[in-house]
Amino acid sequence: MSKKTKSINILLEFILWILSIVTIYPILMVVMTSFKTKGEASYLNASLPTNWQFANYMTVFDNNFLQSFGNSIFITGLGVLLILIFSSILSYVLTRRDTKECRIMYKVISFGIIAPFAALPTIQLLRGVHLYGSRIGLVLVYSALYMPFSVMMFSSFIKEIPRELDEAAVVDGAIGFKLFTKTILPLLKPVIATTGVLNFMWVWNELQIPMYLLNSSSKWTLPLSVYNFFGQYSRSWNLVCADVVMVSIPVVLVYIFAQKYIIAGMTAGAVKG
Repeated sequence: MSKKTKSINILLEFILWILSIVTIYPILMVVMTSFKTKGEASYLNASLPTNWQFANYMTVFDNNFLQSFGNSIFITGLGVLLILIFSSILSYVLTRRDTKECRIMYKVISFGIIAPFAALPTIQLLRGVHLYGSRIGLVLVYSALYMPFSVMMFSSFIKEIPRELDEAAVVDGAIGFKLFTKTILPLLKPVIATTGVLNFMWVWNELQIPMYLLNSSSKWTLPLSVYNFFGQYSRSWNLVCADVVMVSIPVVLVYIFAQKYIIAGMTAGAVKG
């Protein structure tokens, strides 16, 4: 190994250590602060608590945590389910019907990946259909917002599935929707897992959109529950951090157990056989 190469490796290792510290410190600070008293937590640092306040988590749990958890489960579960159903079917149609209209539609849908969320038009639209402030309205917004990315993922995967499978299924009597469910859908398990986990994390962690579209605290999702511990003149940072830790646990668990499926789904179909 040359002296120049060794110097570059040392520099890269140093940069990676800096990035690791920058990433880990906020997480450590939140976890440590969640066990502190209100006064000690106001300093917002990663020092160990003087007295470990495990009761902070019980306080958070008693402040409508289960209600917010139920809202998050309903909204995230239904939202991800709709995204997977419609994006997989739409991707199959757009990919197999290689017409000019389908190509244009795919480009228009793909533009939605970079299109920003427009709060005022969305609120006006939901009010027009009497869904503003409802959980169903929020589910539909999530479905529309995250579907473009999902369509792109499914389309890239379906393009690698040979058309001969479709033709063989038609010969066996599978036509229309049956062709998709019996032949194509079983092959989409890797990309379904990947897209499902990614959308789960995005929808579960979303803070801004439900803040605009849910007008009642009884319908709040878990990320919004942190506002239970913000007052006009005071902020209970220890309870806020405890709430953040509890909100993050489901996402961390899902990612840990689905990590191999995410990698498999992203790499499957990347190389043609």
